[in-house]
Parts: sequence; C-alpha cells; structure tokens
Amino acid sequence: MIKAIKRWYDGEAKMTEGYSGPGIVIMPAPYTEYHWTARIARTIVQFYLSHWQWIWATAIALLGIYVAYLNIPAK
Repeated sequence: MIKAIKRWYDGEAKMTEGYSGPGIVIMPAPYTEYHWTARIARTIVQFYLSHWQWIWATAIALLGIYVAYLNIPAK
C-alpha cells in the first residue's frame, strides 16, 4: 500500500516529443506527469512546508483565544 501511495505521489516520468527539421535537432526532454489529486496534495504539502511557522502561530493564538473565552465566568 505504501508503495502505491509513493508511486502516486511521485508521478510518472515521461519524455516529450523530439523534433528534427532541416538543420535543427531538438532532443526529447524528460518531465514528470502527476495525477490531478497528487498535484493537489503536493500543493498543500508545499504550502505547509513554506508557511508552517505562521500556521502554527495562528493555530496556537486561536486556541488561546478559545480557552480564554471558555474561562469567562457566566453572569
């Protein structure tokens, strides 16, 4: 199961079409094709890795506000 998830997340390596014309040769280039759900997952992971500091700071601040609200005595 782990291998299938890893294969899904890593995508499939493919080659582009090469071109050969008069005096021009373009070699095929490799690229990786991801499933659309893997692209979404990769975007979420990249966002978290880039912004984890403010995500955790915001979560802790909101949790603190919620705990403070719960400790307000009822009238």
